Amino acid sequence: MLLNRFIFSILALFFSALWIQGNSQGIPDTAFNQLIRVQNGGWIAGDATFSIHLPDNRTLWLFGDSFIGTVNEDSSLAPGASMIRNCAIVQQDEIMFALYNGTFGEPEDFVSTNYPDSTWFWPEHGMVENDTLKIIFSEFGKTDGTPGWNFEYLNAWIIYLSYPGLEYINQVKLPYFEENGVMYGDRLLEHDGYTYIFGRKPVSPDYNIPMPHIARVPSGDLLSEWEFYDGNYWTSNSSSSKKISDQPVSQQYGVFKYQDKFVMITQEIWLGRHIYSMVSNQPYGPWSNLEVIYITPLPFEDMFTYNAYPHSQFNDNNELLVSYNSNGNFFEIFNNIELYRPRFFRIPYSTIHPSFTSSDIIEQDERSELTLYPNPSDNSLYVRIPDTEAAFEEVVLYNTRSEKVGVFTISGISYNDNYIKVPTESLAAGFYIINIGNRFGRFIHK
Repeated sequence: MLLNRFIFSILALFFSALWIQGNSQGIPDTAFNQLIRVQNGGWIAGDATFSIHLPDNRTLWLFGDSFIGTVNEDSSLAPGASMIRNCAIVQQDEIMFALYNGTFGEPEDFVSTNYPDSTWFWPEHGMVENDTLKIIFSEFGKTDGTPGWNFEYLNAWIIYLSYPGLEYINQVKLPYFEENGVMYGDRLLEHDGYTYIFGRKPVSPDYNIPMPHIARVPSGDLLSEWEFYDGNYWTSNSSSSKKISDQPVSQQYGVFKYQDKFVMITQEIWLGRHIYSMVSNQPYGPWSNLEVIYITPLPFEDMFTYNAYPHSQFNDNNELLVSYNSNGNFFEIFNNIELYRPRFFRIPYSTIHPSFTSSDIIEQDERSELTLYPNPSDNSLYVRIPDTEAAFEEVVLYNTRSEKVGVFTISGISYNDNYIKVPTESLAAGFYIINIGNRFGRFIHK
C-alpha cells in the first residue's frame, strides 16, 4: 500500500509538471463576463457552467449550486437570497432568463431527485433528440467528512424536457455506474451516426485521479444499447470500458469537433489553475498536442478555480470561448458574490493546434520559403513544410548578423502534421532567420 501511494505521488507530480509547462495564452472575454451578470430572473451566482446549443440557436446554460436573489452595489448578497442545487438560464442573443421551480422568494431546484431531502442533482451535458431535450444529471448524496466536501456520487440520470418549451417530462436512471464505475455525461457529441458520451472514472477507489472514458449509442435514442470503448474496439460489455487517454481530466471536461479534429478542454485536477487542451483525429483518441492554454488569475484571497469547459457555439474570430468556475470560503461568498461565478476567456484555435488556422491568419512572407506562424512569434514558432521536404536533421536559427542563436534536432522538438514547433522563448526581441534543410524563413520575435 505504501509503495502504491509513493507511485501515485510520483505520477501526480509528473502530471503537475506537464501542466505547469506552457504559458497563459487566453484573453478574458469581458463581454461574456458581463453578460452572465445581467438581470435574468434571479440567478446571481453558481458553478458547473455547462452549455447546450439548442437547434433554434438558443443556448441553455446549466449550473449546479446556485444563489437566487439580488446583489448589492458592493457585490454582497442582499438579505433573502437562497441557494438551490441546480438552475438553468436560457440565452437568446443578449436576452437571458432563469429557469427554476418555486418562486423568487422561495426558489426550488430546476430538477429534483426522487428523494430531495437526502440527494440532489448536479447537471452534466445534454442534447435534443426527436423534439425532446435530454440532459444527463448526476445524483449526489451526503457523507461524513469535511463540510463542503462531504458528498458522494450516486448515479447518472437522463432528464427529459419538452422542446422547445423546456418543460419537465420524466427522468430515467442509467445503469452503467453500478456496472463499471464511470460517471457519464461530461459531453454528448454527435458524429458519424453515433452519439458519443464522455465520462470519467478514478484510477482506483483510493486514488481519485479521474481518467476519461467514452461510450456511444446510435443517434436518435440515448436509451438504446450502449457500446463501450475497451482500448481497441467497441463492446456491449460495460465493464470492459478503458480510459481513452493517460492524461487525467477534471471532474468536468468537454470535447467537441473543430474542422477535422476533436478537441478536449479540461483543467488541472485538485483545483489547479492550469487549463489545457488536447486533440485527436477520433473521439476516442489517441490524444496528443497537450497545451496549457490558460492559467487562471486569483484576484481574491483564498479563491480557487476548477472545471473549465468549452462553449464552441460561440466561436468568434477563430477563437474558442472557455469558462471556468471560481469559488472560495462559503461564508465569504455572502460578502462578495464575485468569488462564486463562472469566468470566461477566449483562446485562438491556432494555439490549440497549428492546423487550426485560416488562410488569412497564416501569411507567407514573399521573401520566405517557409510558412511561419505566429509572426511575430512569442514563445513558440510553428513552421509548415510540404511532405516532400519533410526529411531534415536539424532546425537552425540565425540572427541578422548571421550568427547561430539556436540549433534543434528533430528529437528535441515537437513535430506532427507537417508542422514543426520550435521553442523561441529564449530569444531576445528582434529579426531572425530559420533554416530547415535547404529552405529559409524570416520572422520577428517580440
